Amino acid sequence: MVCRVKGGSDEGRRVVVHQIFENMLWCYDNRPVTYRVNRKGQYVIDFDPVCVLTPYPPNALEATNDIPEQRDGWGERYWRARMF
Repeated sequence: MVCRVKGGSDEGRRVVVHQIFENMLWCYDNRPVTYRVNRKGQYVIDFDPVCVLTPYPPNALEATNDIPEQRDGWGERYWRARMF
């Protein structure tokens, strides 16, 4: 589920709820994966936002449907394979 952060220093940030654990919502940023070319000339992942999870209390997030969820990158494929 895609949400917006309601308050604090992250106000307005778009996040995707990844899992719920001990009354906290563990989320990652809803932004695309960035790529780079390494020294061998290969196209590799530079940063995958799914690999960095941040905890938020449930009352700090507001559900929204106007933002498409990012579904690419190594972390997303890894978590989906692990969950199913």
